[in-house]
Amino acid sequence: MSEKNQPPTAKRLRDARKKGDIARSTELVDALVFIAVIAALATQAPNFIALLRELFDVMFEAVASRDPAAAVHAVLARAMRAWFMVGIGIVALGGVVAAAVALAQTGGLVAFERIMPSMDKLNPANGMKQMFSMRSLINLVKMTVKTTCLAGAIWALIHSSLDAPLQAGYLTPAGMLAVTGRMLSLLLGWAAVVFICFAVIDYVHQQFEYVKKLRMSTEEVRREYREMNGNPQVTSRRKRMAREQVFDAMQDRVKGASAVVHSSRIAVALQYTQGSVPWVSLRAEGETALRIVELSREFLIPTVNDPSLAEALFDGVPEGKYIDEAFFDRVAKLLRWARGKEETPAP
Repeated sequence: MSEKNQPPTAKRLRDARKKGDIARSTELVDALVFIAVIAALATQAPNFIALLRELFDVMFEAVASRDPAAAVHAVLARAMRAWFMVGIGIVALGGVVAAAVALAQTGGLVAFERIMPSMDKLNPANGMKQMFSMRSLINLVKMTVKTTCLAGAIWALIHSSLDAPLQAGYLTPAGMLAVTGRMLSLLLGWAAVVFICFAVIDYVHQQFEYVKKLRMSTEEVRREYREMNGNPQVTSRRKRMAREQVFDAMQDRVKGASAVVHSSRIAVALQYTQGSVPWVSLRAEGETALRIVELSREFLIPTVNDPSLAEALFDGVPEGKYIDEAFFDRVAKLLRWARGKEETPAP
């Protein structure tokens, strides 16, 4: 089996995308959702703290209440109110961000082939292969390292923040809440850094693995080229035949021309029959114009170097169209000259 050392072609990438096979990073989604939630919590921190204080007040009142049922009902009602005011909005924000990031990675791709039932998906052997594949091992390593980093950050933060008053339990509830808030802010900040770092690493890794998976062998590249463009020998022969057909058509038009007027870069072949208006049978510029001049001389067609007339006809009259009235006088002189030249006997 030939080595797949060629990068994937544009067609292979398009075909993979149509099947829903694209590079996407779940770590990137997690990181951006986490950051969005943190930002929402930071902007709503005063409201969140106020709701927590109200909830704690209700809980303390419930402890001293003589009616346990009413106290539990009050605590649950306050908790539900806090959830509806803060929690639902944050959850909705996380869902919107996750959907937006997924949409950005997929480009709005909808591939029904990915969700169609397939026997390969139900094959236990394939499931075992995926479970013990290199990709699963890499994901396990990433998860382990990520968890270790988060645990290390939490331990370092707690270890550095537990001062003597806190350890001794001398803080008031308000003081404990303030310390907890600071610790939570630091913890979330470090967690965001860890999430972002792993998201960048995972995104680059997913792109690399995606390109690696779609690599092609030299034979596959050649086969794809033949499928798209046909056999190179057949294609070359078709191009040669097309050039010959164009050249034959150009020869016929030059042979049928009444006169050819040209400049250093333009050639215009004029055709005229008795009782009709002259028309441009052929026009060209560059190398094709030089070839027309060569053919006209080869076929003994009256040819004149008149740059101003050639430029005017080329710019003013499309190929296959009759000349305008503005050119009648000059073209008539040219055709009279050409007719006289044709009637002049060869020496």
